[in-house]
Amino acid sequence: MKKTVITSILLSALAVNLHALNITGTAATSVTNLVAGNSTFVIVDTSGADTLTSSAFTSGLTLTSGGSFGNYYVASYNDVVGGFGTTIPGNANFNLGDGSTSAGDTFYIVAFGTKSGDGITLSGGDTFGILAGSDWVLNANNSATEIYGSDLQQFSTANGAEFSIAVVPEPSTFAALAGLCALGAVMVRRRRA
Repeated sequence: MKKTVITSILLSALAVNLHALNITGTAATSVTNLVAGNSTFVIVDTSGADTLTSSAFTSGLTLTSGGSFGNYYVASYNDVVGGFGTTIPGNANFNLGDGSTSAGDTFYIVAFGTKSGDGITLSGGDTFGILAGSDWVLNANNSATEIYGSDLQQFSTANGAEFSIAVVPEPSTFAALAGLCALGAVMVRRRRA
């Protein structure tokens, strides 16, 4: 009986692995500002609104494969491949339902020209680009394979070309700057008196 239960569990796990949604293909070639080893992520918009823009990426945000932020699921991490031009692989293997993903959700590739590895934390000055295609939509069949076609916007202005994350000063920084200005005004006033 125990062997039957263990065998059933193993076969169920194998069946789940066989029916994962696969996304595969080379997303872009000869892209500037990227080198071999830079981080790229397949990110799924789980809101169904097709809304991934540069505003989703802020200083301090950590991206890791299998993680989520806002309405977005990070389906996979891939590193940029060097060779005859730079290529951005868009390989992902996950199940519909992971990170609230569902059929019809749009997916993107985000490539970072300043970060390497999985589990990166964004900071001011990091540059990145968002790649998208109008047919980059999750299939309803969990065992289907999505392959990137020719319908590709390579760092297009529609999704913003090579963004740079700006550091927004915190309120304490503004307070410190205001204090310095006030101190400077007092010093100037005393000097004139």
